Amino acid sequence: MLANYLATALSNLARNWLYAAISIFGLAVSFAGAILVAQFVRNEFSYDRWIPGYENVYALTSTIEQPGQPPFGGNIIQASAAKELEEQFPKAIAARLRQDVPTILQTPDSGDGGTIDESFAWADADYFKIFPLPTISGDLATALDQPDSVVLTEKAAKKYFGRTDVLGATLTILLGTDKKPQKVTAVLKDFPSNTTLVSEIIATGKSTYSPMTRMDMGPPQRTNVSVQTFVRVQPGVTREELQNALNIVNKPSADAYAGFGGGVKASMGQVPLADTHLTSFGGLTPGLVKPTGSAATALGVAAVGALIVLVAGINFVTLMTARASRRAIEVGIRKANGATRGDLVVQFMGEALIYAVLSMIIAVVIASLLAQPFSDFVQRGLTLDFLGDPMLSLGLVGATLIIGILGGFYPALVLSSFKPGTVLKGGQAKGSTGSSGLRNALVVVQFAILIGLIISTITIYQQTRFALAQGLGEESDLIIQVRSDCANAAFIAELRKLPAVDTGSCSSLNALSSPNAKNITDVPKIDGSKMSIDIAPVHFDFFETYDIEPVAGRLFERNRGVADNPPLPQRPPPQAGQPPPPPVFALPRPIILNETAVRQMGYASPQEAIGKQMIWRQPATGPDPKPSEIIGVVPDLPVTISATASPTVYFVIDGNMSVLSIRAKPNQDLPFLVTEIQRLWKATNNVRPIRMTFYSDYKRTQYLDIIIQGTLIGICAAAAIVIACLGLFALSAFAAERRTKEIGVRKALGATTSNVLALLMWQFTVPVLVAIAIALPLGYLAMAQWLQGYTYHIDISPWVFALAAGVALAVAWITVSFQTLMVAQAKPVKALRYE
Repeated sequence: MLANYLATALSNLARNWLYAAISIFGLAVSFAGAILVAQFVRNEFSYDRWIPGYENVYALTSTIEQPGQPPFGGNIIQASAAKELEEQFPKAIAARLRQDVPTILQTPDSGDGGTIDESFAWADADYFKIFPLPTISGDLATALDQPDSVVLTEKAAKKYFGRTDVLGATLTILLGTDKKPQKVTAVLKDFPSNTTLVSEIIATGKSTYSPMTRMDMGPPQRTNVSVQTFVRVQPGVTREELQNALNIVNKPSADAYAGFGGGVKASMGQVPLADTHLTSFGGLTPGLVKPTGSAATALGVAAVGALIVLVAGINFVTLMTARASRRAIEVGIRKANGATRGDLVVQFMGEALIYAVLSMIIAVVIASLLAQPFSDFVQRGLTLDFLGDPMLSLGLVGATLIIGILGGFYPALVLSSFKPGTVLKGGQAKGSTGSSGLRNALVVVQFAILIGLIISTITIYQQTRFALAQGLGEESDLIIQVRSDCANAAFIAELRKLPAVDTGSCSSLNALSSPNAKNITDVPKIDGSKMSIDIAPVHFDFFETYDIEPVAGRLFERNRGVADNPPLPQRPPPQAGQPPPPPVFALPRPIILNETAVRQMGYASPQEAIGKQMIWRQPATGPDPKPSEIIGVVPDLPVTISATASPTVYFVIDGNMSVLSIRAKPNQDLPFLVTEIQRLWKATNNVRPIRMTFYSDYKRTQYLDIIIQGTLIGICAAAAIVIACLGLFALSAFAAERRTKEIGVRKALGATTSNVLALLMWQFTVPVLVAIAIALPLGYLAMAQWLQGYTYHIDISPWVFALAAGVALAVAWITVSFQTLMVAQAKPVKALRYE
């Protein structure tokens, strides 16, 4: 019996090869896309779940609230929080991790000449009690107990020593000009891709020269944010218990921020380790942590993947129902020969499952070929192991069964109910007319999804372009950022002499609206109340480098000298065993505000603020505020379109800064300029390897999620168009075949080719028009809601909906025109001889 069913199914497949090929190809493409999308989504929600006891580990967070602004913060906490939490809450173990600017490491076999710029972390001795990571050698329980000890990953050990049996070996760290030998005490297994852990080298914070030691020796700084802090609580401890303890620990910090005035509030929270990847921390130093993901993006991509499978599934069901009524005579003969309804159901369900199985086999091949390019695009270490991953294998089997059963259920149900006498006499079988209504309904759903995907693709593309252009200008790719302390005056002087360089300037991270570099103070509004404002020191030519024009007043001018840049007071020498005191600047000094600061201070316009005085202070200099003249107002510089710009005050100050920005002249050989910058860096005695990036590339990293989401939706929309075209082509061929006799009669009675063509085209136009009426308002509501997640966003243009509707109609008309034109042009005599 099974052999007979299989033979019949294969015979039917061969006889209707065009329809079978369309069904199988459409399903295969959608299955392949779903496999890749599912792996991406699954990977996003699996971060750090491989770490033993991850459910009891939390990352501490800090949040600062300023009146009139959204809260901002991150996972960087003041240094004293870990110790204070353990004292306050004995059920917790806390440890700090300092992922500082990359440290220079001297390679073991390179003598004094070889250095590598490496992401390097310092950690408390209890760090590996919180993260009991798998090891190759060594004892993590004591690995960081002794000063001058370091733990490497397997990858780092091979990189520096060429092997993994390196216990007791020495790795030299160059801190400035000092060489600090570190003894390797453990080697970790390499981290999987789905982890937020980034540092391949972790040194003990017990060394006398470590930042942990220096912070612990200095006075408590309640507003200092400098380390990541992780906590492991005992099993059974609730988040509420942990949060209550954190509130107590945070009270001095909250009081310190409240002392700034202006209604500033500071709080401390916690995020489960498994949720950290999908939690935005407000921006961290690029290159030191992996970019965070977005739960909304992951779920959005999953929804789009499901929609493309739905489109293909609808296509599959539509074609199966379309061909079903053509097999009525076969069903009648089988029933007349004794086949039961159950036998027929099994037969047709089996045929649908064969189609689904063939589609899945092809999909697995396609997904395997695209897995690596897809992984590179989404910047995740995705792998496909169909045999070694039970969850993936079960998912494929389940999807095949579901699609196969759904595709064969309706035809099997309808065909098995045909009465042999009726169909063998040439009568219309009961239920065959109903399949036409089902097909029309499925076409409506299919095109509604297609139109929605087109609207989403265009809107996300526009928002992405807007995001990349926001605050950058058209020439953002001409700006090169060098992470430098800007202390090497010789390098900067030689840099300015390069013919390809237009200008350059140093600045703080805060001047670039970096959320992880907040430094705030309080200022009075014009009504006497207080507000908080960000402090952003810069060098001369900063605004010119970023092509920022004032909206009122003027910019800082180098030729004004000390008038725009008063000299700094001398800092007192550091005390023995203490870190150097923070830098201070003299007040008053000319300042520039951004538009948000002017607006929140209460000025009616930027022009009104020019020449006015702003009374302010640097937090480290004490409680004596002094006035400064407002000489200019510049546009806001938001770091992302998801966050509003903070009120900011800019001023010129000599001294070290975090970022050197270089602006190239237009139409220059940028690769050659990069080479020249690297040459000058080495020629001016910079020991540390240079770290530079194009500003446009840095900004793009801020929008990685939206770029990935938009691209994937665009690909899915293109796939949906292809699948819809294939389905309509097959349906139009079937419809034309069924109406051959009708068309012959119409032409014999005088109908023209254009009359017949209009009749057949209208048959497929009606469902598309219904789909347009449904999809346009739903697409608008969905995209309007999505755009609300961005503080700065585009307005949805009416032409987007007109284009989506036009594309849908064009797809339908072009797809069916070939088949309908052939039938409409056929001679009536051939049509009347049909059957």
